Amino acid sequence: MPRTHESDLVEVYRSGLAHCSVCAPKSMSREDVERYTNMNLPTGISSKWMISTDPKFATGDPNPTACERDSTRMHYLMEC
Repeated sequence: MPRTHESDLVEVYRSGLAHCSVCAPKSMSREDVERYTNMNLPTGISSKWMISTDPKFATGDPNPTACERDSTRMHYLMEC
């Protein structure tokens, strides 16, 4: 299905209480990744989603890491 809105470019593919993982275009700025993540998955608390300062995902992959399905996208670990 084609993405119809700019915020749809960021796909939340896993979420928890304080962390989530998103897939976004490589061309998107870090600020836009954060902004669109907050639009798509509001935290419901005063702190917002930000790209994690943790250099790695739990799998050991670097943060960010290349998307395995689409070479034009990256995966980001987010925290709030």
